[in-house]
Amino acid sequence: MNDDFREFIDELLNRTDVVQVISRYVPLKQKGNTHWGCCPFHHEKDPSFAVNQAKQFYHCFGCKESGNAITFVQKMESVDFIDAVRILAEAAHMEVPQFKGGKKSGYDPEKKKRLYELMKDAARHYHENLSLPQAEVARQYLEKRGIDAKLTVKFGLGYSLNGGEIIDFLTKKGYAKSEMKEVGIIEQRADSYYDVFYGRLIFPIIDNFRNVVAFGGRTLKADYEFAKYRNSSQTPIFDKSRNIYGINLLKKKKQRENFDSIIMTEGYMDVIALHKGGFDTAVASMGTALTPTQAKLLKNYADRVYISYDGDGAGQKATMRGLDILEGAGLSVRVVSLPEGMDPDDVIKKQGAAAYKKLLDEAETLTSFKIKTLKKAYDLTDSEGKAAFAKAAVDVIRRRPSAAEQEEYINLVQSLTGYSKHVLMKQAELLSQEEEAAIPPQPTAIKETRFSATDKAALCVLASLAYEKVYAEFMENSDFLPEAGAYRSVYEAIERYKNESGTVRIDSLFSLLDDEGAQLLHRIADYEFIDGDERREYLDCLRELETSRIKEEMDRLNASYAAAESEQKGRILKQIGVLSKRLKDINSGN
Repeated sequence: MNDDFREFIDELLNRTDVVQVISRYVPLKQKGNTHWGCCPFHHEKDPSFAVNQAKQFYHCFGCKESGNAITFVQKMESVDFIDAVRILAEAAHMEVPQFKGGKKSGYDPEKKKRLYELMKDAARHYHENLSLPQAEVARQYLEKRGIDAKLTVKFGLGYSLNGGEIIDFLTKKGYAKSEMKEVGIIEQRADSYYDVFYGRLIFPIIDNFRNVVAFGGRTLKADYEFAKYRNSSQTPIFDKSRNIYGINLLKKKKQRENFDSIIMTEGYMDVIALHKGGFDTAVASMGTALTPTQAKLLKNYADRVYISYDGDGAGQKATMRGLDILEGAGLSVRVVSLPEGMDPDDVIKKQGAAAYKKLLDEAETLTSFKIKTLKKAYDLTDSEGKAAFAKAAVDVIRRRPSAAEQEEYINLVQSLTGYSKHVLMKQAELLSQEEEAAIPPQPTAIKETRFSATDKAALCVLASLAYEKVYAEFMENSDFLPEAGAYRSVYEAIERYKNESGTVRIDSLFSLLDDEGAQLLHRIADYEFIDGDERREYLDCLRELETSRIKEEMDRLNASYAAAESEQKGRILKQIGVLSKRLKDINSGN
C-alpha cells in the first residue's frame, strides 16, 4: 500500500462512522461508550458483538471477529478489500485514487454504474410489460403456477414482448446497442439486433448490493424449440459463480431479523414457491455447481444450509458437488430428500407447506447422506461389494471431528452391512498413515484463552506504542517480544505504519493484519492503562519481558549442558552466569 493510498484510507475511515455502517446490517443498542448487538458472523441469541464508536472498531466476544468499517463491509458483502473501500468511498462521496497492484486495472466505476442503471431500467420495463394485453400468456402462466401480484412485485418478474421492443425503449433512454450487448440483453444476427429473452418470462437476478446484474428467461411455449430457460452469460457486471438468486431478499430479511438456516434450491420457480409457502430464506444456485465464493456469501447470513435439489439423478449429482464446498466454508449442511421426480415447488403444490416442513425436519446430515449415496454404488448382496462399501464408508466417517459423531455413523454402517462394530473399527485402523495425513484438518472449537504475565506485558508495550505514549520507544527489533501470539507481527506493523505515516491509526492497522493479528489489535485498542502511573507500568512490563526472555535462554542452556563437551560446558556455565547476574540486577531494580 503506497503512501498516497494509505492517506486516502485514513481519510476514508475519518469520514466513516463504524456505528452507522454496522447499524445498516445489525440493530445496535448503546450502553455507555459501547454499542451492542447480535453478531452477524455467527448465530447467537444474546448480544456479544461490541462496537466502539470512540475507537472505531468492532469485536465479537463469541466468535472473536474484530476489525474496522472496511473489514466489516468485506465480510458482510463477501467482497475483497478494494471493493469494500469503493462501497464506503461512494457513501462518503470520495473518489478512490488509482494505485499500483489494484486487482482491477482499468477499473471504470462510472461505466459500471451506467451498466447497472441500464439493467435497472430494463428490469422495470420488463416488469411493466406484464400489465399489457400482449402479456396475457405470461399472466396466465403465473396464475397457473399460483404466483400472485405480491410475489410478482417481490421478485420483480417481467415479460419480453418481442425481439425489438426493449431495444427501442433502451435506445430512447440514451443507451447504445453496444452497451445492451455488453450486459447480455441483445445479440446481433446479420445486420440487426434482437432481444435474447424474446417471448420469455423474465426473472431479474439481483446481487447482494441490490443491483440488477443479469436476467433469467423462461419460454412460455408448450412446444418450445429452444431451451426452456435462457440465462445471461458472463458480463462485466455478472459472474454466475459469485452470485445467488434471491440473495438480495436474504440480505433484506437479515437486516430485519436473525435466522439460523438457508434453503438452497436449483431454480427460480423453486425459490418463489418456497417464499410463497413461508420459507423465505430460500435461494437458488441457478442450476450450477456451488463455488467457494457462493459458500462464503451464504456463511455471511447463517450457519446452516439445507440443500433441496430435485429428486432426480442430475439433482443428486449436483448436490454431491456442493456438499464439501459448503462444509469447507464452515457451514452445517443438511440434505433434504425430495420424492423421486419432484422439486420443492411440486411438494408444496401437491402436499402443502407442512409436508415440506416435515422434509426439512427429517433432512440428513452431510455424512449420513454421503454414506447412503455411497451405498447405491455397491452391491451389498455380494461379499466383495459389501466389504468395499464398508471401507469407503469408514473412510468418510474418519473425517468427522468428534469420536461421538464417528460412533454414530459406525452404527449406521453396521445397520447397512451387518458387520460388527469391532470389525468396522478395525477397518478404520487399517487405513495407512499416508491416508490419515491426506484427511483435511477439521475446524476446532474456539477455546477460552488464558494470558500469562508475559502476554500481558507484551500487550501493555504494544498498546503504549500504538497510542504513541511519549515514554514508549521502538526497539532495534521485535525479538524482545514473545515469538508466538502475533506480538511480533503487530509490533512490526505498528513500527512500519509509524515510520511511513508519521503517526499511528489503530483502526487503519486492521486492514494490514491477518486474523490472528486483528484479534490481538482489538485487545490493544481496548487496553486500559493504569491511571496516574502509565510510565511505571510500561517500564515494569519491559522488565517482565526481559526477565521472561532471560529465563527461556537459561532453560535452553541448562538443557544443552548435559549433552555438551567439556570445553562447551565451560562456555555454557559462563553464559548462564552472565544471564543470572542480569536477572538479579533486574529483580533489584537496576
